[in-house]
Amino acid sequence: MVQNNNQSGRDINRRQVLQGVGGAGIVAVAGCLGDEEEEGDAPFQIQLEVNADNDDRVQMVELIAESMEQTGYFDTTIETYEWNTYVGRLLDTEYAERGHIACIGLSGTFNPESFCNALHHSSNHGQCCNLQGINDPELDEMMDDARYDMDVVDDPELRAERYDEVWERLAENRYSSITHFDLLAPVMSNDLHGYSTYPFTEGLFSYGLYAPEDEQVSWLDRDSDATPEETGLGDLQEGGTLRIGAGANVDSFDPPYSNDTTSTMAQNFVFEQLITSDADGNVYPWLAEDYELVETQDIDRTAYEEYMISVGADDEGVLDTDEQIIVQHPEDDPFGDDEVRVLTPEQAGEAVADGTFGMQFQYDIREGVEFHNGEELTAEHVVRSYERYENSDLSAQTFDSALYVEQVDDYTVNIYAQVPDAEAERELPAVYIHSLEQVDLEGGDLDPRQGNEPIGTGPYEFEEFVDEQYAEYSKFDNYWTEELGVDSIDWFDGPSEFPDGPVIEDIEFEIVPDDATRSGALQNEEIDVTYGLATATLDDFDQSDGFFIDAVETGGYEYIQYPVNVEPWDDERLRTAVNHLVPRERIVENVLNGWARPAWTDIPQLAEESGTADPEALEAEIKPTNEYDPDRAEELLDEVVEEYDL
Repeated sequence: MVQNNNQSGRDINRRQVLQGVGGAGIVAVAGCLGDEEEEGDAPFQIQLEVNADNDDRVQMVELIAESMEQTGYFDTTIETYEWNTYVGRLLDTEYAERGHIACIGLSGTFNPESFCNALHHSSNHGQCCNLQGINDPELDEMMDDARYDMDVVDDPELRAERYDEVWERLAENRYSSITHFDLLAPVMSNDLHGYSTYPFTEGLFSYGLYAPEDEQVSWLDRDSDATPEETGLGDLQEGGTLRIGAGANVDSFDPPYSNDTTSTMAQNFVFEQLITSDADGNVYPWLAEDYELVETQDIDRTAYEEYMISVGADDEGVLDTDEQIIVQHPEDDPFGDDEVRVLTPEQAGEAVADGTFGMQFQYDIREGVEFHNGEELTAEHVVRSYERYENSDLSAQTFDSALYVEQVDDYTVNIYAQVPDAEAERELPAVYIHSLEQVDLEGGDLDPRQGNEPIGTGPYEFEEFVDEQYAEYSKFDNYWTEELGVDSIDWFDGPSEFPDGPVIEDIEFEIVPDDATRSGALQNEEIDVTYGLATATLDDFDQSDGFFIDAVETGGYEYIQYPVNVEPWDDERLRTAVNHLVPRERIVENVLNGWARPAWTDIPQLAEESGTADPEALEAEIKPTNEYDPDRAEELLDEVVEEYDL
């Protein structure tokens, strides 16, 4: 059966999705696609690219390609790649010049910026997930103004209005086409009890195992006939091994040097942050016992001018420095200027010492927290962990706001933001805290393949990893919530029977990229839970009494992104035309069997509260730009063909 939680309206019943799409609408879309045109030399030769491991995504790309070809304007080819190869290919900065259309998924955060900045901010090119080198200074400024400004810090309504302007700008320029918002639908055997789904894939199991913020704990019962719907905390059992079927290899155990959700999922058993979030997005202190916003100052990034140094810039805009660039002077252009003024960590410290900063948060580090190697967590661990994120694969996301981190005493840390930031409470402390034993490792070396087993403060410690086969973890005997007691957490007000830590003893993280093989392993009782199955398979499990599905709409979506730096894709008419050929409703019905929701806007439900002033009005305005409309597409294609004499 499909089991839907009742948290913040984010839960979606797939049958309601199908009703919302409408049977008549589906028939109309299917009919409009019509018969295939006779093959010939079309004006546009297009290569679409997708990872072969995701059957639904491949079928989605095939459907989009079919729709494009039936206009007679496109000859399409589809190239598929194994997942890790594909991710490396897309994050290569040279990918933007190849002229291919990329298809991939995004998992964001509870903040609206993650659903626009990641794909479209120029600072994220080569990181996650500006794949095509989108560089729109006006859009960059709009996204920054919706987040970094005293006015939006003080006025949430203004912040939402500015994000509405961002969504409208994206609809006008059509750099990417968001196809649908996924349902995250893990499938579990009846042996797994108490489980509830977190709306982000990377936290799927770390949250499910133990999350006091939602009074969430899972346990195994392999002997009782009781189904998970029939049990509660009073039936909790300790021990056992949870066998998880993962859909991709763990590319890296090194948090600052990984961009894929499977790697983060594997890291989350081991590493923790200063804060945590419940399934509704509320923020709670975690490794920090408490925190407070000490001061906010109304400054912009030009305030750092007197502290900046000048570095050279080559013809490709690459700056001649090995230091992390914290702030680049907003008036300088690395592509046009020989030198650019920048703020590096040393100068950032000088600015803070002089009282120049946007925001100051102070974090009181929880005493008595132990790393798996016996180190006690202190303020030094926090400062050194931030230093390890410098020039990492996640540096753009980390230092888009963070200015400087300083140790006040053994258990107190100040974290400074560059400018007033409406999303600072969640984003500033969002790094994984490392042990001092590993904080000096070279980037990517915090990995068992490099001889370094990951060490954190998390509830499970690393045991073994065989590349492309499995990872194993065991419960950490000295986990801090068990040592201190869950009642030591000031904000916890759960029942007395809620355990002081996770109760499942061991985790086997089996790497099984093939959907059918994972499905078979679940049916054969070789694993207890998996996720990311092809939607046709979900229907079979949905109808079985031996399994249950806890489906929620995710904070993420699927999208294709256009090669905007390659003619004629720099013409928004061509991108708009293809967007009108993306059959979103047919994708949801025919490919995903209703296990998703068409994306008429770029923002999922869980980020709507702070990301739009009026969700219904936004959808009414933007939906027409995203509807399947081959007639309008052909009008635009005619214009492009004529202008470029194709």
